[in-house]
Amino acid sequence: MANILDYILWRGDLSFELSPFNEVDNLILSKLAYLNFSGIINEETRRGMPLYKVAEIYFKEGRDKTRNTGDLMQENFFSLLRLMAESNRYKNVKLKMYVEQIDLEEELQFGALTIDIGNRTLYIAYRGTDDTLVGWKEDFKMSVMDMVPAQREALQYFNKVAIRYRGYRLYLGGHSKGGNLAVFSAVHTSENLKKRIIRIFNNDGPGFKEALVDTQAYQSVASRIVTLVPQSSIIGMLLEHEEDYMVVQSNQKGFMQHNGFSWEVCGPSFIHLKSINTQGQIVDQTIKRFLNGISIEQREQFTNTLFDILSTNEKKTLTDIRNDSFKSVIAMIKTYDNLEKDTKKAIVDTLGLLVTESIRSIWELKGTKEKVTKSAKGKNT
Repeated sequence: MANILDYILWRGDLSFELSPFNEVDNLILSKLAYLNFSGIINEETRRGMPLYKVAEIYFKEGRDKTRNTGDLMQENFFSLLRLMAESNRYKNVKLKMYVEQIDLEEELQFGALTIDIGNRTLYIAYRGTDDTLVGWKEDFKMSVMDMVPAQREALQYFNKVAIRYRGYRLYLGGHSKGGNLAVFSAVHTSENLKKRIIRIFNNDGPGFKEALVDTQAYQSVASRIVTLVPQSSIIGMLLEHEEDYMVVQSNQKGFMQHNGFSWEVCGPSFIHLKSINTQGQIVDQTIKRFLNGISIEQREQFTNTLFDILSTNEKKTLTDIRNDSFKSVIAMIKTYDNLEKDTKKAIVDTLGLLVTESIRSIWELKGTKEKVTKSAKGKNT
């Protein structure tokens, strides 16, 4: 089936005037935030640079030979940039205010890019989690902290863009953690800046703690939030979503459905399904019960210990671990063995609760289906 690359090939000759901005354009633009544009455009690039020119420099410098975000930087990203640069629809959009930050001490991973799509309209794209362990740890801490460092940076970035480009209408969006950052920024900005926001796109990104979802600030933008998740979503089911989400069809299974290049496209939209599938329902129930079953302190201890183990021997990325997998596993086992008895017990108990809730969700969902089946048979007899 067709994906976002096929969409560019099929509809890339249509300008935004002929075919208005849509949900597929949103995902495509959000993917640009994953690419490394440092040295080509920066946070002070006000006028912007046409995408075709950015792509020309990007490939001339051989940046497609350097996978700066490890496994997440697939060849599809480079194909995307090439196709966009060759299409009437995207080649002249201007890229502005690129920024990326990694701070191991603060446990921060953040990236963003602003795209001028014409007609005094901007799309602010937030980067999702990359290959760095600090980025993944920050994701885990979203269930612990009211505001993680990337969310703080995202809000500051949005305010800077909105104030700099007065009179522009604004889309916000991102994939994975980037979707969460887009929503967070819209919720926490001033009322005056909120008025200029058209839509906020959360592409399979985690939600928020219930305390935030219930606030007036969240409710004031909830109707403008577009949440897209694949049929077996895992990342997008994390934490709470007040707004309704739309389910899109993916050609992958399990966690690989998180890859936006697997989302199926028909015309100017994704192929939509009525609901998440059984696997997605199990994940949703399991995660919510698991988080409700442990305290904030337990979540924080589990997160810190888990990533201390993963970063053994100064590993900084998932690729570091994979490339030295045997030594990494041995070192992690030693690190675990050296933990204090109480810490070990806390880790085992937490993992045990996760397994227990998973089994419970499977059996409950199975029981519900059996009741529905029996009821349907009764009506037909």
